[in-house]
Amino acid sequence: MSKRKLFSVVAAACLVSPMVSAESSVDADSALSGWINGVLSQNPEVQAAQAAVDAAGGRLRGADQPLFNPELEFEYESSDVDTTTGGISQTIDWSGKREARTGVAQSGQVAAVAELRARHQALAAELLRSLADWQASDAITRVSEQQSELMTRFARLADQRRRAGDLDQVELDLAHLAAADAAFQQSNAQENLIRTRQVVTALTGGDHASWPALTGTLPELDPEQIDVERLLADLPLLQAALARVAAARASVQLSLREKRPDPTIGIRAGKEDSDTLTGITLSVPLFVRNTFSAEVDVANAELIQAEREAAGLYQQARADLTAAAQVYRNAQRAWKTWEDSGAPRLSQRTDLLDRLWRAGELSTTDYLVQLKQALETEVSATEQHGRMWRAWADWLAASGRIAQWLNLEGETP
Repeated sequence: MSKRKLFSVVAAACLVSPMVSAESSVDADSALSGWINGVLSQNPEVQAAQAAVDAAGGRLRGADQPLFNPELEFEYESSDVDTTTGGISQTIDWSGKREARTGVAQSGQVAAVAELRARHQALAAELLRSLADWQASDAITRVSEQQSELMTRFARLADQRRRAGDLDQVELDLAHLAAADAAFQQSNAQENLIRTRQVVTALTGGDHASWPALTGTLPELDPEQIDVERLLADLPLLQAALARVAAARASVQLSLREKRPDPTIGIRAGKEDSDTLTGITLSVPLFVRNTFSAEVDVANAELIQAEREAAGLYQQARADLTAAAQVYRNAQRAWKTWEDSGAPRLSQRTDLLDRLWRAGELSTTDYLVQLKQALETEVSATEQHGRMWRAWADWLAASGRIAQWLNLEGETP
């Protein structure tokens, strides 16, 4: 598909009304929605984007004003005969430059609003991802702390059994090595928790005590049932790109109209001695030294650039949307498989292993292997839950549905 045809597809897609899709119909809980809205309202990048919208509105108001003000002229000449004249002149926007400038400013305002929405949605998705990472890290840290406590207690019990002659030295060494390894893993988990907490803090500036938990059941998604074009139609990044194309096209028209001279018409009246003077003036600039052709060439080149960028964004957005849908479906299926497995809780498994080892029905090696497997499974499940939430955030961002799902304030569909 050629670039220009691809751009036409982008434009056509964005003319379609956005679809309220079933895959994002289950809204986020009010605590999460309220928290993210609060963070967005205080975020400097969002505030900067809002200021850009305000500036674009100011440029539009300025562009819609008349280009030329009338000029008042007064002249007095003293010689053998005193001459006094006065006049007023007005340059006429003969070529429609005001209309063209307004078109450029209008498209610029549309782009600024779309970029504000894009900033809103990108930050909301990043907040969801960072919350998922922090929540998973927090849960994994708790598992590692439990593991460290179990291994420390296990090492003490091993010491007691060794003194009682019920355990050989090799198994005792295994118990102490396992306790040391658990301490290392706990340290690594705590370090990762600090990093993920720092990411959320950098985005919010708030204390983690107020951060909401990501709970509840996420909706199912079938990638085969997604109407890609209708979803892309409401994507703010593509809307902003199309608005920049429209602004570039309006700039071409403006540059063409700048090549046309605007006449200045005036009337004059005065007295020369006792005689009354009246007259009409007309002046037209001659574009003979500068025809403003270079400006037209620049505007055309910038239009081509804007179209190519929009086509590239469309290709990337389409690929991101398709991939995000597939990744989320796979992540959710994996999590559902874990939930449906009916696996016993970690505390139940560790208690059973502990009883078997104390009774001598399980060797130290088998105990450590099975305990490690139980702990690793618990960590994997926790990581999978975090990956599912990250995949959901990626899907919401790629489909442009995050504002709808979170009920973001100040969003204009």
